[in-house]
Amino acid sequence: MTAAEVIRYLALVDRRMFIIEHSGISWRPEYEPELESIDQELAKLRKVIDAEHAKRKEIVH
Repeated sequence: MTAAEVIRYLALVDRRMFIIEHSGISWRPEYEPELESIDQELAKLRKVIDAEHAKRKEIVH
């Protein structure tokens, strides 16, 4: 996983948490597609993270 991928993953998580934490009463319809887009990108990056974890397990064992 590259440094850019790590930074992107953290930025997406941060934005997702901000929307969820601060939207409440001020929920805007445009948040829904943004959250869907964030979730899709996080899912792709999660595969990269899982692959990195698998590599580490192979090295240790």
